[in-house]
Amino acid sequence: MPDLETVLVAAPTFVVAYTVFAMVGFGTTLISAPIVAQVVPLPTLIPAQSLLDLAASAGNGLRLGSKVAKAEVLRLLPAMMLGLIAGAYLLIIVPLAALMVLLGAFVVLYALRGMLTQPRRRPLRPGWAWWYGFAGGILSAMFGAGAWLYAIYLTRRIDDPTAIRASQTSLIAISAVVRVVLFAVAGKYSDWQVVGLSLVLLPAMVLGVFIGNRIAHKLDRTRFLRALYLVLLGTGGALLVRGVISA
Repeated sequence: MPDLETVLVAAPTFVVAYTVFAMVGFGTTLISAPIVAQVVPLPTLIPAQSLLDLAASAGNGLRLGSKVAKAEVLRLLPAMMLGLIAGAYLLIIVPLAALMVLLGAFVVLYALRGMLTQPRRRPLRPGWAWWYGFAGGILSAMFGAGAWLYAIYLTRRIDDPTAIRASQTSLIAISAVVRVVLFAVAGKYSDWQVVGLSLVLLPAMVLGVFIGNRIAHKLDRTRFLRALYLVLLGTGGALLVRGVISA
C-alpha cells in the first residue's frame, strides 16, 4: 500500500486530474503524472491510473453510446491497438529516468502547443486516422495521455459536439480496457503496489469526476484551458529537469 507521503501528494492531484477529465474529456495523466511521478515510479503509476481511467470513462461511455460516430471510431481503432501494444512494450523496457524525461518533454510540448497555436478546423482526410490512432495509442500506453490526439482528429472530422464527446469517450474506454489487459498480461497487477495505489486513489477519482460534472457548464472553457496549459508547463518542466538530473 502507498505510504502517507504518496497519498498526500497523489490524492489531491487525482481529484484535480479527474475534475479536468470530467470537464474536457481527457487530461488525467497530463495533470497527475508530472506531479505524482515525483513520489511514485511511472511503471507503477501508469497501470494504476489505467484502472481508474477505465472506471471513469465507462459511465460516460454507456450514457453517450447512441451518439458515437461509429465510422470514425472504427477508422482509429486498428492503428490505436497497434500503438497501445508498442507503447506498453516501451513502458516496460525503457529505463525510468528516460521515461521521466520523455514524459516531461511531452507535457511541456503539449502545453506550448496549446498556448501558442490556434485550433484548426480544416477537415482531415480519413487516412490521417492511422497516424492519430497509432501515435495516440503509444502515448496512451506509455503515459495514459493519448486522448488529445483522438480529440484533434475527431474535431476535424465531425461537426456535432455531442458526437465528438461520445466518440472520444468510447475511444478512451476502449483504450483503457486494452491497456489494463496488456498490463495484466505483463504481470503489472500482480504487484500489490499497483493494486493498492488504485484502491487508495479510487475515492479521489470519484470525487474529481463528481466535481467536474457539476462545474462543467459554469466555467469558461477557454480561460480554463489557458490556466491548465500554464500548470502543465510548470509541472512538465519540473519532471523534465528531474529526469535529466537522474539520468
